[in-house]
Amino acid sequence: MDNLRTIGDVFRHNAQQRPHKIALKIGARGRSFGSLFARVQRLIAGLYANGVRLGDRVAVLSKNSIEFIEVYGVSAGGLIPVPLNWRLSPREIVAVLEDCRPAALIYQDGFSDAVGRIRRDLSFEIATFEFRLDGSCPSPYERLLASPNPQLLEHASAEEDTACLLYTSGTTGRPKGAELTHRGLLRNARATIDELLSLSEDDTALAPMPFFHVGGMWYHLFPSFAAGCTSVILPEFDAGVVLRTIQQEGITNVHLVPTMIHALLALPDRDAFDLSSLRVIFYAASTIPSEVLRRATAAFSCDFVQGYGSTEGGMISCLSAADHRNAAKNEALLLSCGRPLSGTKVRLDQPAFEAGDNIGEIVAQSGMTMSRYWRNPVATDAVMVSGWLRTGDLARQDDDGYLYIIDRKSDMIVTGGENVYPREVEEVLFSHPAVSEVAVFALPDEKWVQRVVAAVVFKPGMSTTAIDLIAYVKSQLASYKCPKEMFISSNLPKNGAGKVLRRLLREKYSSSP
Repeated sequence: MDNLRTIGDVFRHNAQQRPHKIALKIGARGRSFGSLFARVQRLIAGLYANGVRLGDRVAVLSKNSIEFIEVYGVSAGGLIPVPLNWRLSPREIVAVLEDCRPAALIYQDGFSDAVGRIRRDLSFEIATFEFRLDGSCPSPYERLLASPNPQLLEHASAEEDTACLLYTSGTTGRPKGAELTHRGLLRNARATIDELLSLSEDDTALAPMPFFHVGGMWYHLFPSFAAGCTSVILPEFDAGVVLRTIQQEGITNVHLVPTMIHALLALPDRDAFDLSSLRVIFYAASTIPSEVLRRATAAFSCDFVQGYGSTEGGMISCLSAADHRNAAKNEALLLSCGRPLSGTKVRLDQPAFEAGDNIGEIVAQSGMTMSRYWRNPVATDAVMVSGWLRTGDLARQDDDGYLYIIDRKSDMIVTGGENVYPREVEEVLFSHPAVSEVAVFALPDEKWVQRVVAAVVFKPGMSTTAIDLIAYVKSQLASYKCPKEMFISSNLPKNGAGKVLRRLLREKYSSSP
């Protein structure tokens, strides 16, 4: 990959080196590297023939699909793909589209009604092209690809050009569009291939993570694609389907988030599947309770690798397979997100408050960092300082360079002048035998300014009382860290990456009687 500079170079290189090998597979459908590149060329030509211009944005609204990856390929022709989170409401999608004003929207047939509402509410005209997963023809998308001039147009992208406009998950507020460059995405792919997963064209990857998320696409599927792997796509995550697919397709690597790993462990028939082909499970996107990770490493006979990063910063650090194996002697390593990747600089900046205990905000610098937020210099300046990115994550670093995420800076609770890190309290609650999921957050309090509270989901068939749970925490932590209230819930709100949305919990329970 060393001589490849843009996303288009990767598509072209694979088409030349392995034209007949299956690149992407979903169900009974497959697309070879050669066929994929040819379709991307026709898609680019078709968009230009329909009035799209150099530098225009092209949005895609779909569950995971081969067509989704084809739309990502339009960056080879100087266009900017904008993946949309299909879990958002039409109103929320309209807000994203109004922000980036794409010239075209390509969508899966299952979203026709939503697209109709979206078009009615937009303040500008947008060309729309529907594709159909059942293969019925001619769909507007397939007609778009029937270009009389199928060669890749001479709109060569440069390394520093924006290859993708990816909107943040919005865990802290209104989503912002991060401009990810060709250079940054290829450096990220090289790090994943070489440092994290040791990928080769002999690997077969499973892709259950949503492609609208940086983890699903740029941290796993694209590196697997760039390495010449065959990637088996799942439209969305289903624990039983994941295990069955690993067995049937001989999957060697898969990217999961902690909530997905938890779901696999909960399957009663997990041991009935032959998972011997699985070489490595890559997990990322949010912290994982150490108890869940211990159970996972015992249940699956494969390596585990953790990646820490963000939409804006790319991959920052890695807890390697060797680190996980060494955790048998040093269990504290399981709480770490590893050491910075090669070429990545990290420092810990003390936040405005006095954190103490050598805790500071992770500030990173690397070639993987976004160039800016789309047309939002104020937000850009708030996180980018002289080429360094403020991540918003609080951490400490040990003498061996391992980083330990304490919490999101925005999630830290200050109660009665004392700092409380939700993750510390969550670790204790996770160790309770009845608890399946938990989120600790703050609510306003007249006396303490903020009070610590928690929302808990029980394991099937198990329960306990809020009083008992609070007493359980008090037996292990200082009293000021203990939740003053415990909300019992059937589920916790999450974004597409499986991160719990504490913001929604605060909104929900601040209005509770």
